Amino acid sequence: MEFEQNSTLTLPLFLFDDTLSDRDLEQPDFEISLPLDDELLTQLCQNPSEDSSIAISVESYQLTIVNPELADIAEQQHDAQLTLTRGPLLSAVLITADQQTFVSPQMDMMPTFDLGDEDE
Repeated sequence: MEFEQNSTLTLPLFLFDDTLSDRDLEQPDFEISLPLDDELLTQLCQNPSEDSSIAISVESYQLTIVNPELADIAEQQHDAQLTLTRGPLLSAVLITADQQTFVSPQMDMMPTFDLGDEDE
């Protein structure tokens, strides 16, 4: 997964319940979109040690409803965070006011940077 400053990171979200392992990855409940600004990119460049993770609280994000049966959840209060684990692997978590949890699959992430070294 490549990250570029001032772009948007979009991850699928699935209801965290007993059916999660049987879900079709092409049919998420929501999509969360996050603007990749300097601050978030800096936090995403961390690589946690083994047996640990880094939680990144996210204030600025947009939630897109994919499953219309859950449209009322988008109206509720909710909080989002990104989690980095050793790899680094990236996932997103969304928790609603009534404690429903939505998660994204872990994605292999290796930030790349454009240092301007390419020949013009």
